[in-house]
Amino acid sequence: MRDEDVIALVVMLVIGVVAATVYVGLIVLGVNIAKRKNRSPHWMWFAVHPMGLLITLIVMACLPPLRRCPNCAQASNQHARLCGFCGYDFAMAARYAPPPPQGAYMPPQRY
Repeated sequence: MRDEDVIALVVMLVIGVVAATVYVGLIVLGVNIAKRKNRSPHWMWFAVHPMGLLITLIVMACLPPLRRCPNCAQASNQHARLCGFCGYDFAMAARYAPPPPQGAYMPPQRY
């Protein structure tokens, strides 16, 4: 083997490793986005194909987050008043929630 062939082989190997690392990193990013929004991380199985990875990342970034019902553990819309599965009233539970401990950070409420 000539020196030029060895150098080309090493360069191609480095490019392949960098591309695989970026690809796996994007898949991990998509799984983290899905978990943060209470969506199923199994959407990332579409990432087997590079075009599926891009489409799934765009969809995950655009979807609104879901909230889990404390009564039945099903996912509902973030702004839903009632759980669509068991009828749990999110608004009523928020009214009668105990006050936060003194000195704890509470994010501002959006209406």
